[in-house]
Amino acid sequence: MEKLIVVVFDDAAKAFGGLKVLGNLDDEGEIAIYEAQVVAKTPGGKVRVLQDKDKRTLPLLAGGTAVGAFIGMLGGPPGAFIGAMLGALAGSIGDAEESGVTDEFVIDVSTALTPGKAALVADIAEEWVTPLDTRMERIGGVVLRRIRGVLQTTQDDRDAAAHQAELDGLTAERQQARADRLAKIDARIDHLRAKLESAIERKRAKMQARQQQRDARIEILQAKANREAGEIRQRQAARIAALRREYAGKAAGG
Repeated sequence: MEKLIVVVFDDAAKAFGGLKVLGNLDDEGEIAIYEAQVVAKTPGGKVRVLQDKDKRTLPLLAGGTAVGAFIGMLGGPPGAFIGAMLGALAGSIGDAEESGVTDEFVIDVSTALTPGKAALVADIAEEWVTPLDTRMERIGGVVLRRIRGVLQTTQDDRDAAAHQAELDGLTAERQQARADRLAKIDARIDHLRAKLESAIERKRAKMQARQQQRDARIEILQAKANREAGEIRQRQAARIAALRREYAGKAAGG
């Protein structure tokens, strides 16, 4: 199951210890890591990415990633979180869609990640929560996680539906419009057609990007499976199958 996890620690040293624990769990097949970063919140409330001095080798997905998008949401202006508390969307719609989590989760993490603390943010495949939770708890980590669903309805879907509905209404209205109104209606129809095509193209581009992300995840899992045997190899194969089913369901849903 695809998940975004955040493990909050009292300081950066402990967070990097959590990164090592995460790598061990990956080696044991308990989880599969797609990407991981350590971040810290400054006294001023900014969120910054910390470099791993030990240069641990972890997979990194190319392009826009769930981890990068989520960190971007955490690092937004303070006003974004005030707005989120009032029910507004935290961060940009694009970041929310890419990270696969909601503003509620962003608020939960932002509340736990107070100034001076550090966190491990990772995009993983995980079936059971106990292995990760127990090991992180031993070193002082507080685990927050959210299942990453592949969105069935995106902002571009909603834009396209709205443009199409208005276009249909104007087309019907044109049949009964006076001659002196036709030019204005036709101009509005042309404008809406352009906006509809733009929304469809944006959706197509995002679907292609998600396909590339899926292929990159499968490549990471396959490389892990090829290095292992027995139960660990079977776990990675099951994760690959689940990943393919999830994205196939998204494609079928349009």
